Amino acid sequence: MTEGSPPRVLLLVEDNAGDAELVSSMLDEGLGQYQVVHVPRMDQAVDRLRARAIDVVVLDLSLPDCAGVESVRALRHVATDVPIVVLTGSDDEALALACIDAGAQDYLAKHDTRARNLNRAIGYALTRVREAQVRELQGQLDRYRALSSRAQTTLVTAAIAGTGAIAARDPARFEELVRAYFVLLEPYLAYEVERIEVPRVQAERIITSVGDASGGPRDLLDLHVTALDRAIAIADGPRARSLAVEARLLALEMMGLLVEYYRVGQRRRFGQGERS
Repeated sequence: MTEGSPPRVLLLVEDNAGDAELVSSMLDEGLGQYQVVHVPRMDQAVDRLRARAIDVVVLDLSLPDCAGVESVRALRHVATDVPIVVLTGSDDEALALACIDAGAQDYLAKHDTRARNLNRAIGYALTRVREAQVRELQGQLDRYRALSSRAQTTLVTAAIAGTGAIAARDPARFEELVRAYFVLLEPYLAYEVERIEVPRVQAERIITSVGDASGGPRDLLDLHVTALDRAIAIADGPRARSLAVEARLLALEMMGLLVEYYRVGQRRRFGQGERS
């Protein structure tokens, strides 16, 4: 955590009040790195994970409504990317390996847990998940770029329309389009709702401008990738990955509008009917 940044939200799932207090006191030695949210049951943990952003989970394996490796699976089912550190009174190595296989990042025996190794385990778990997210995010962006005109030596637009990519032949117009496209990405950046409704009028204006400039699918991907890069630059780790994944729906919807634009004829303007 960088200086001045808010504390990470840590979900502590522990039914024993004494153990929960002990773990919380150990975390306090981490100099305020974590805002601890404590729940004693698995159903409450699931509700919390669905209701708010959680950065890391510390999980006891002996809960009233769930126990053992099934506890890890239950959390992983609703939170695929949140790092999980398991705490247990058992020294069973097979159980530890099963928890790791089920998606936990680390495993600590309660009788061996001290403030230093608990904070270290949580830090390592966050780092490992963050590194995996960065790799996956980079893969997503690489795939987008491979489809955009940036990676093409022979542009589809050039071959069909006798012109180059909008980004190359009209940088000023491309920059205006990127700014407009970024507005469509802002709700994804805010991460406020699960399903974003794309503003139809704004989207159609962008597509009309792309079409009027003799742009094609690769130009639209150029816009998507450029605006996405800017959005990711101001997003945190988990949100950046979510943005890249969820915004694929926006790219698909925009591509559908572009197909519609060309299907009805290049001279059509969305929202203005047909021109004779």
